[in-house]
Amino acid sequence: MNAGDGDARELSVGQAAQWALYRLAPESSTSNVVTAVLAEPAFDTDVLRAALVAVQERHDLLRSRFAETGAGPVRLVDPLGSDAIEVRDVGDVDDAALRTLIHAVGEQPLRLEQDGPLRVVLLRRRTDCALVLVIHHIATDGLSQYLIWRDLGDAYRVLRGGGTVDWPTYPRYDEFVAREQAMLAGPRSAELAEHWARTCAGATAATLPTDRPRSATRSYRGASVARTLPDDVARQVRATAAALAVTPFSVLLGVFEALLHRCTGQREFTIGCPVSVRRGRALREVVGMLVNPVVLRSSFAPDTTFAAAISAAGRQLSDGVARAAYPFPLVQAARRDRDPLVRVTITLLTRQHGDTLSDTSNGFVGHRVRQVVVPYDEGQFDLAVTVHQLPDLALRTEFNYDTDLLDRATVERLFDQYLALLGAACADPAATVADACLAGDADERMLLELGMS
Repeated sequence: MNAGDGDARELSVGQAAQWALYRLAPESSTSNVVTAVLAEPAFDTDVLRAALVAVQERHDLLRSRFAETGAGPVRLVDPLGSDAIEVRDVGDVDDAALRTLIHAVGEQPLRLEQDGPLRVVLLRRRTDCALVLVIHHIATDGLSQYLIWRDLGDAYRVLRGGGTVDWPTYPRYDEFVAREQAMLAGPRSAELAEHWARTCAGATAATLPTDRPRSATRSYRGASVARTLPDDVARQVRATAAALAVTPFSVLLGVFEALLHRCTGQREFTIGCPVSVRRGRALREVVGMLVNPVVLRSSFAPDTTFAAAISAAGRQLSDGVARAAYPFPLVQAARRDRDPLVRVTITLLTRQHGDTLSDTSNGFVGHRVRQVVVPYDEGQFDLAVTVHQLPDLALRTEFNYDTDLLDRATVERLFDQYLALLGAACADPAATVADACLAGDADERMLLELGMS
């Protein structure tokens, strides 16, 4: 394939990094972002196909392919979208089996050169169906997922009613690429590069003890442990945040960093926090990779309190978000020793205003639709924590991990320890991190049995 096969567009720095990762492991599904809905009755397939084409017309990244050229990687925009929806009749499988089938769809790698970054599969049962969208991270982020589902529902409603889809004119992803290139060519670039050089000087990534040695080559295989935090814990997090004049995410982050300090023994370390780089209203409607990991560097001493760790986490976040426009791949590339700055990440995803995907008042008229939660980003890092803030303020938390390094039991124990530290921090923010009990219930029972508690 060459650039003459389509309308060639330049990639953002983040996209170029995703392309490099894809080229290293084209058979991996670690960068697949998987979302699904259950609809009753089943969707009208013909209308759904036409709605998909309309969404691809609006968001050209979804009708792009990617190629390597002599000048570097490019994306090739096809003139028309595809109505390709794979329909699978799965009989009367139960919900558990249906979830297994959805997960299997997400685990199939995407072929960016031939098929582009999008796969759509409809799993039909007798009275309902599951619609699964698999999108490579090179073409999407958290807000983009909301936009795609919103537009697909809106197009379905209009087309089913016999109308014609007429989208408003909005900027496309090229606008973001142009802004990024202008920033990197201007004086702001040197200022940001200097900030990140200072932040990362002499830094070591948080490195968890592993169940198996780290291999020289990665398979990018992963799995996840997901739980909704108990309601009383979520309330305590919000109360502690208010008392310390920080955001609830600062509490979650500060305690997570405390957990890493206790588990690794590292007094200083770095982790990553993916944040949005959508600046200004113009980019709010753009589908694409508009997220950049910022490096958070924390430091612990024997007398560090939870309150101090949480306040420091708030400062790390505000400093990082203010300078998130400088692409992380350039920060990593500036490292002389090339050791990774990030092996562990944590991020917060909040429900967008107007997001009705989980409600019956969505654009898919004539259907009862609810979202099926599907973990993704499994295996991309040693550990990637995603906190979903749900409409009722509940906190659903996923610990996604590299299965080459960690066993599920180890990650379950980490989750227990995180909950134990959250409880300790909220009960007494002035308590010292080093003195807090790290054992979860299972660990406590084991220690008692061994006479070690």
